[in-house]
Amino acid sequence: MTSFSSIFKELTKNKVRLVRRLVFLQIVVGILLGFWALFYSAFEGESKAYFLISFITITPLFDVAYLFLSSRKNEQVYASQTWRLAPIKESTLLLANLFSAIVDGLYLVVIQLAMILIAGLPIIGTNEFWKTTFKNFGSIGEGKLWQDIHITDLISVIVLLILIGIFIYLAVSLINFTGKIVSDFLPEKISKLVYFLVVVSLTCIGLIFLINVYWFVMDSVTGFLQNGMFLTTLGKDAIDVRSDLTGNYLTMAVVLAVDIILIAINVVLLRKYHEAKI
Repeated sequence: MTSFSSIFKELTKNKVRLVRRLVFLQIVVGILLGFWALFYSAFEGESKAYFLISFITITPLFDVAYLFLSSRKNEQVYASQTWRLAPIKESTLLLANLFSAIVDGLYLVVIQLAMILIAGLPIIGTNEFWKTTFKNFGSIGEGKLWQDIHITDLISVIVLLILIGIFIYLAVSLINFTGKIVSDFLPEKISKLVYFLVVVSLTCIGLIFLINVYWFVMDSVTGFLQNGMFLTTLGKDAIDVRSDLTGNYLTMAVVLAVDIILIAINVVLLRKYHEAKI
């Protein structure tokens, strides 16, 4: 059997090419948007910050693009005749494919942070930048942020975001596997309709879960900026609640448990996923 490390290395190389293309495209778009904003005074504030604002604005779009395109690449691997005929355990292929997408996604984030830092160099050294920062982020200006910050809060939210990313990849695979397997047992005339209905149903369930997690993460970030801490209690306003690490760990544990269950289900479904596409 082919080892996990060799599969992981090969799949990581494959997705790195996608990351490089996205980085190149983001640089081009960021520069063009920055010049456009500079010429037309499209953004408020100091003109030196236009390129910084441009790169910050487009970064989430490219993150979503990577998530979409890497999910598509993951499914292409499962459907590839080359990978399916290789001497690989289903669990090994699934985990290597999953974690290669996560690692390359983190690689993209690191490059994006470097781009934002470089784009912000003209403005970071100015007094206006720090005055605006102090004014907008409250506890930073009062000097409380670095006194009150819990590094474990920061790490736990990063881990939570990674777990959510894993959930999205697994959910996409679950939808694809389930829809295909169910439709294969039905007459050809209605198989496509059933596949569509299964995909829509499972997608709606996944979106409900993601929306709830999204608002939790946004509350956490808001609390971090306003109070110098991450807020971790679900269902309450970020401004009104202080840090509660127990709630944060509980949320991570729930998402981790869901991920483990989805991994187990997807391994079983992958064994039944016979149709391959090149």
